[in-house]
Amino acid sequence: MPRFGHMGSAIGTLVLALPACQTTVGLDDGLIPAAELLSGKAIFGEEVSSAERPSVDILATDDAMREFVADLREDSQGPARFRDLMERVRSAGYAVSGYEPYANLSAREAFVQKRGNCLTYTSLFVALAREAGFEASYQLVDVPPDYDSVNGMVVLNKHVNARVDQIPGRGSVTVEFSEEFASGIHDRRVVDDAFARALHYNNLAFSDDMAGDERGAFAYLRKAIELTPRNPDLWTNLGVFHARRGHFDHAISGYRQALDLDAHHGAAIRGLANAYGALGRDDSARFYQRRVAYSRARDAYTYYTLAQRAYQAERPTESLELLSEAIRLYRRDHRFYRLQGEVHDYLGNTVAANESYKRARGVARDEVDRDRRRSLAERHPRATVHTLGHSSIF
Repeated sequence: MPRFGHMGSAIGTLVLALPACQTTVGLDDGLIPAAELLSGKAIFGEEVSSAERPSVDILATDDAMREFVADLREDSQGPARFRDLMERVRSAGYAVSGYEPYANLSAREAFVQKRGNCLTYTSLFVALAREAGFEASYQLVDVPPDYDSVNGMVVLNKHVNARVDQIPGRGSVTVEFSEEFASGIHDRRVVDDAFARALHYNNLAFSDDMAGDERGAFAYLRKAIELTPRNPDLWTNLGVFHARRGHFDHAISGYRQALDLDAHHGAAIRGLANAYGALGRDDSARFYQRRVAYSRARDAYTYYTLAQRAYQAERPTESLELLSEAIRLYRRDHRFYRLQGEVHDYLGNTVAANESYKRARGVARDEVDRDRRRSLAERHPRATVHTLGHSSIF
């Protein structure tokens, strides 16, 4: 799921941690009420209703989809039915190709078009599995930070997959559309259909905003918040939406709504530092800037993101310097070394590139081994994962 001003289930802002020992009490007075933030009046001069954009049933099925799994429902052999469903989805070409990180489709659309992001493909699978008589649900997966840059905004991509319960002889299994997360070691939690639907609206808001449809973007973001008002990511996105249009008081109130739900929400803290600075409220700005600086100095993924952007902007030397900082702070993510190899390749440094790729392969193997060791004692044990499709993530 981007975040506005920065995110990828999404809108956009860099996510940085707030030290647990700090508080934010007493800095803000006269916050704008949530109802006013959600009205849109500050931006559009009138209230924007969420009903201005159509509701979407991302799990709705049609006759073709029901026909696709009809005989599976009639088969009483649970394990065999599950294997048949997986093979049928795989052989039909879903997720093997056509992965598009910002293609936000419903299950019915994905069934026809055979393209989409991880939320799209998870919706498709959950819908088909339920039609076949399985108990299927969404899972939000706690994966390492994965950033992207879209139209000058930093987007943090989040990840979802599917869970199928009560399979005879197997219990619960995870269905994953990304080979990158096939280990099943990452913490995960089941989220309800409303949560997933709100993510879909959030993504539609991001797409509309990128396309210049501000009113549509706001309406979809409001729909998302009305569905899941306790998701701090959405309030942060609302704050970014206001901040990008110069309404910094409203942005501050959106960020504070996010902090009320998650006191350590890094994107909201960064947004507050920027908004207070824009308003010339220097004491408050410095309060939050200290926390941003504290985190950034320790956040390898910030350097990795900046290195990606420097590389895309054809500043390879700067990219290598930033990658060195990322690796200094955290040496156990193979993506750092892989990008380092790509930059060396770009510069024609074949020997250095090969060394970086070799290191990336070694770290990737270590990650798998480390995951296996962790799974023995982890509170959330390794999932039994069945992988379908593409190695990219959303």
